[in-house]
Amino acid sequence: MVDPSARRRSDLLPITGQPAAAVGRVLVLGGTGFIGSQVVQAFVGLGSAVRTVARRPPSGSWAQGLAGVEVVLGPVENPAILGRALEDVDWVVDAVGCPPPAASTDDFDATAASVRGLVAVLEALRARPGVGLTFFSSGGAVYGNVPHLPASEESRCRPISAYGLSKLMAESSIAAYSARYDVPARVLRVSNAYGPRQNAANGQGVVAAFLHAAAYGDPVALFDGGRALRDFVHVADVARAVVTLRPSLGEPQIVNVGGGTGYAVWQVLEIVERLTGVQLTIDRLPPRPTDVDSIVLDLSRLAALMPWRPRDLETGIAQTWLEYLAHAPGAPAKLPA
Repeated sequence: MVDPSARRRSDLLPITGQPAAAVGRVLVLGGTGFIGSQVVQAFVGLGSAVRTVARRPPSGSWAQGLAGVEVVLGPVENPAILGRALEDVDWVVDAVGCPPPAASTDDFDATAASVRGLVAVLEALRARPGVGLTFFSSGGAVYGNVPHLPASEESRCRPISAYGLSKLMAESSIAAYSARYDVPARVLRVSNAYGPRQNAANGQGVVAAFLHAAAYGDPVALFDGGRALRDFVHVADVARAVVTLRPSLGEPQIVNVGGGTGYAVWQVLEIVERLTGVQLTIDRLPPRPTDVDSIVLDLSRLAALMPWRPRDLETGIAQTWLEYLAHAPGAPAKLPA
């Protein structure tokens, strides 16, 4: 059970590694999303000037999280909007979301659209020497079902979903532009990120789905008995990796970012039930064809580049639950604490 009198999240999160010094101006594409908003806050905390692009003015808690951040309104696919967003920028972080594996079984055209957007960014960076790019790839869908765990950056990539294929295509595009046009780059293959503000409705995060079910009493889907093995990492730890690992023209450009420990989904369910005090109602469903069977990341390369001490899963879920209790709209009045 989580003590409701515990300190809020800003007091609970340990420092991971040594963040990079502030840069002049950072553009975070997707800065109003789950991971992007955490990256924005990490750069703001360093004293960096931050700009993001949004299709519509952010509101509510999202607007509060962007206090002091310059927001360019409009679609980033628009060349004029992208050009405006890139003015006087020293570093670009591409955290634009795309449909997760469960939503992109055969829709290769929709997921490929994200690659076309990335190429537009890369084309723009050709004319801006020295401006680096950090890109969020997938630490699971890109690898597919690898024969040996943990998966290192040298493991052969065999994606089994359109989502995974689109990320691999994006990585190849970045490598080509970096080699041909000297665009500094860093590709982060992030494992299953979780934490505050993750959307429980899009099928992307089991932690968010389980906590939402605990708060509202809704049933939660458990595929294949929860046997799939996953590597989990708190989104704030991911953001610290971003601000620490500057884009580079040298190797290694691709870096795994994760927790480095495998948890079966049913184990995550048990942790959530124990911490929240709620026994969840389970809808038991067959496995999905786009789900990787097991994935745990080898973090040796990351540990060689920066001190890496991510919080353990139970601590991270406890912190996320406290945050959820504070901001869950319309949740029942008597939530377990």
